[in-house]
Amino acid sequence: MEWKNLIKEWKIWLLVLAIIISLFALLAPTSSGVTVTSISESSPLKDDLRVGDIIDWINEETISSPEDLIKFETFTGVLRYNKNNQLTLTQIETPGLGINTVKSQDGTLNFGMDIIGGTRVLLEPVENISTEVMEQTLATLQTRINLYGLKETKFQTVVDITGKNYIQIEMAGGSTREIDDLLAKQGKFDGKISKPVDLIGGKGTFWNKTIEVGNCTNDCVIIDGETIDNTSPILINNINFTLWKIENSTVYLLGSAFTSEDIESVCIQEQAGICASRLIKRSNGWEFNFQVFVSEESANRFAELTRDAKKIVDQQNEYLDAHLILFLDGETIDELSIASGLAGQAYREPVITGFREDQTEALAEKLRMQSILQSGSLPVELEVIKVDQISASLGQGFINSAILAGLGAALAVSIVIFIRYRKIKIALPVLLTSLSEVLIILGAAAIIKYTIDLAAIAGIIAAVGTGVDSQIMIIDEILMREGEQTRTLKQKIKRAFFIIMGSATTTIAAMIPLMIIGIGVMRGFAIVATIGVLIGIFITRPAFGRIAEVLIGNVEEKK
Repeated sequence: MEWKNLIKEWKIWLLVLAIIISLFALLAPTSSGVTVTSISESSPLKDDLRVGDIIDWINEETISSPEDLIKFETFTGVLRYNKNNQLTLTQIETPGLGINTVKSQDGTLNFGMDIIGGTRVLLEPVENISTEVMEQTLATLQTRINLYGLKETKFQTVVDITGKNYIQIEMAGGSTREIDDLLAKQGKFDGKISKPVDLIGGKGTFWNKTIEVGNCTNDCVIIDGETIDNTSPILINNINFTLWKIENSTVYLLGSAFTSEDIESVCIQEQAGICASRLIKRSNGWEFNFQVFVSEESANRFAELTRDAKKIVDQQNEYLDAHLILFLDGETIDELSIASGLAGQAYREPVITGFREDQTEALAEKLRMQSILQSGSLPVELEVIKVDQISASLGQGFINSAILAGLGAALAVSIVIFIRYRKIKIALPVLLTSLSEVLIILGAAAIIKYTIDLAAIAGIIAAVGTGVDSQIMIIDEILMREGEQTRTLKQKIKRAFFIIMGSATTTIAAMIPLMIIGIGVMRGFAIVATIGVLIGIFITRPAFGRIAEVLIGNVEEKK
């Protein structure tokens, strides 16, 4: 009769419905195979694949991990593979797939860096900035990461209790080098034209201005009475000039032609007749080059800076005595000769070149520079405050330990409750309700696509812990003998829930500041703990209260 009464209760059906929905969310069919994270310029698959595509079989062989692709690195002929559940055919003339992949995540739950491995970095602006500048900085970093091809990357701004702004970035498979090359670089680009000035008797003329070597500790020159060096610019004909070097009786000035703000687009992938982006095999390594398109205003500065340049013949080729020198964050990244035919021309398509001995390093450097130049310079310099790197195996160890600890804790709680009350009908509902609460929390995380990390697991444990406390409170209130003549069973249940609601309210109130101003793990813990408490007070605890009332309370009232 007791169970028949429970079947009619809407609170029980609400719990059952929540469990069913959670099971569907957690057990829904998911993709398998490997996910493409990057594609080299020399890959025979570059026209058929995109970053983010999923491959689950090749030539009738199942692909479940990146290691399964190794056997096809020497393959030539027609490659048959399933891409995003679609059959694709690609003719491979020379061996080598030229793609990087990671194992596609199993299940519908999104796991954080603590579990699947990767890198978490906390960046701090070196100066106080406004909210608008912070958002612009975040958008620039997102562009860099997306162009570079790092997938499963999460960005968020965080604020500490003092109001200090930070940027937290989590990358699956990210490395310290990628952080230094992509995130910690301000990305300030400068393209400058070298202008040699010959001195006679210690003096020379440059654009109708007198120039002579200055008397200072480091190299400096005096132009019409104004002293300049490699950091102090002078404006001549609306162009900024700095001192580059002094060799013998020749002074070399640098005139600014291009800056980050002048870059309109970068050729990421070569398009015949439109732009060039290449990786070329040389005898001693790999050379890369790609075009950059700059504004008309900067092209006019280029024309002005090269108009009076002298021509030099070198091995039957004519070049200008001026060079195009490219800087990134103050460091020289390239020095290019300028063809004589470009003298005085509004040049809008400079080509960035580079060289590495290893093909992978050449491709990575090319993509890094493309990503930084396309995204533009950061509006503020960033400092790396903290870097956490976790291997996938260590993360898997964390989750295995958490599962064992959770099961052990549930078993221990059940044993203690059984010893305390000496009734299996009390211990069993407590255990089942706690397990169902965990299931519903995970189902909610799968539905809202919330990331489960160690902080979230701690939040689940905290929420379940408060749930067990509430269940014990309900049981004790029902079994309490004192005052039973003045309080009915319904009143006891009502009193217990009044205390439970008060406790839940204070818990949520304590979590709100952590959700608003918390950094990293604190915020994740607060969010999941709050979700767990809400699920408890609206779904699992009302159902348990009704179960306890029917299975325990009615028996006690009959005594």
